Amino acid sequence: MTTRKPHKETKIGDAAAKLRGLLRRRTHELDAISEIFRANNATSDLRSILETIVHTTTKAMGADSTSIYLLDVATQNLILKATTGLYPQSVDHAQLKMGQGLTGWAAQHRETVAVRDAWNDPRFSMIPNTRERPFKSLMAVPLVSQDRVIGAMNVQTHRLHNWTEGELEFASLISDVVAGALERAILYEETEHKMRELSAVAEVSRAVIAPSYLDETLRVVAEMAARAVNSRRCALLLLDEDDNAFVPRAVFDQQPDVTAEPGWPLNNLPLLNIDTLTEPIIVSDARNEMQSTHAHWAEKSELTALLCVPLTVHQRTIGLMNVWSAKPVDFSAAQVELCTTLANQIALAIENAHLVGNAAIVREMNHRVKNNLQNIVMLLQLQMSDERKISAKEVLHESINRIMSIAAVHDALAQEGFRLVDVKDVITRVVNLVHANMTRPDQQLEVTVTGDSIRLSSRSATAMALCVNELVQNAMEHAFVDRTEGRIVVNLCDCDGNIVVEVRDNGRGNLAGEMHSAMQSPSLGLTIVETLVKDDLRGTFQLKHSAKGSAARIEAPISFS
Repeated sequence: MTTRKPHKETKIGDAAAKLRGLLRRRTHELDAISEIFRANNATSDLRSILETIVHTTTKAMGADSTSIYLLDVATQNLILKATTGLYPQSVDHAQLKMGQGLTGWAAQHRETVAVRDAWNDPRFSMIPNTRERPFKSLMAVPLVSQDRVIGAMNVQTHRLHNWTEGELEFASLISDVVAGALERAILYEETEHKMRELSAVAEVSRAVIAPSYLDETLRVVAEMAARAVNSRRCALLLLDEDDNAFVPRAVFDQQPDVTAEPGWPLNNLPLLNIDTLTEPIIVSDARNEMQSTHAHWAEKSELTALLCVPLTVHQRTIGLMNVWSAKPVDFSAAQVELCTTLANQIALAIENAHLVGNAAIVREMNHRVKNNLQNIVMLLQLQMSDERKISAKEVLHESINRIMSIAAVHDALAQEGFRLVDVKDVITRVVNLVHANMTRPDQQLEVTVTGDSIRLSSRSATAMALCVNELVQNAMEHAFVDRTEGRIVVNLCDCDGNIVVEVRDNGRGNLAGEMHSAMQSPSLGLTIVETLVKDDLRGTFQLKHSAKGSAARIEAPISFS
């Protein structure tokens, strides 16, 4: 029996089929390379370029996973930056030492390695938390640009696979094409990162020079700090000396509607086994390394890692910069150094703001004291021109009441920090002083203050306090001459943007009015009231008497300046 030889046409057909298959594969590979080139030309964003490379390579090679690891020069670790098949949450966290595993071996030896059964290769090392177990075959190629290793790429399959020469050539071609592009993208990203760092430092430095808007500056700095170190949240906590705790003052969080971070008691820090803060502290897992209140807050807020940097001025900690990450992360030395620089700048800005604020308070106090000393001089000059024949003791007594009225406004200003003054509160103090100083032992006089709480500028509040002092003093002096009991009511009303103050008594009324009319000139007290209402309050003053008593009425615009 003779063996039949293949026909010549059959051999030609087989060769043509192989050639067509090769052409299809090469065309497919060229399309993949072109897609990678287009992605590189379309954007300088490293993350986008990496995603295009791994997805395109996976599709072109018919693999189940492609992963790219980039070299961290400082630590010499290969860090997972993009993948199509491993656990997505392991990106930026999974890492290999240089030389560790097949991928680390390829990077260290600058050689491609392809293994059919990766798990049985002595060089293989499974990376925790990457869900790598289903993969069996692995090929790894180094990423080298200008004789510098910048990382490695691996391709994996679920099935046992014999890697062909064509696949090895294509993977090497991909690595040659993308290495230079990746190095440029890495350089661009590092430059952008440095610019963000410098911008953050510059922003805080401007705050040191011009701390007028400290709260707004702190909010901006919190956002810039979070973005500069790629963290989700940054909170600036300042020391509240009343509560003896660090409390949030400015917060930036990329996730909205997060509840406020609990304060940090100065003498009971929420960090386990740490009693004092003199240098930056890294907490890898807040839920296990912080006290229950803060651990619960971190878990509820979906925050894990913390970098806490003290804000220190003159060896005194005045606040904390808390940088939070939603994922487990080890903050790098560069990130700690950046946050420390920002913290030092912020501390100087806060200190400078306090110094400027204190200087402003001193200037304001000088201004208030000067104005009120002028008021006292004016009152004493009017007292000198008074033609009444009264004793020196009575003169001093009246002057003391007037000075005490001014002091009541100062006291209110000191408590409220030189903001607008609650004039009802001031008048209540004035009335109590007059009542205590002028009530005769045989009298039972009831003096009350009612009505609206109205806030005025210090100048207007001082003028109104002096007016009420004179009117109440006048009523106590003249309305109850022959009486052992009586009532005086001071009422305040906010009437369409005007303050109306009425002082009513149930005293002699018409008789007191007739006594005033019989005088050749108004009493000193009423002269003071008329002068203050006209010149300081820009308002009107009326005084009426009836059989039921007397009523004095002051109406003036509510002034905030």
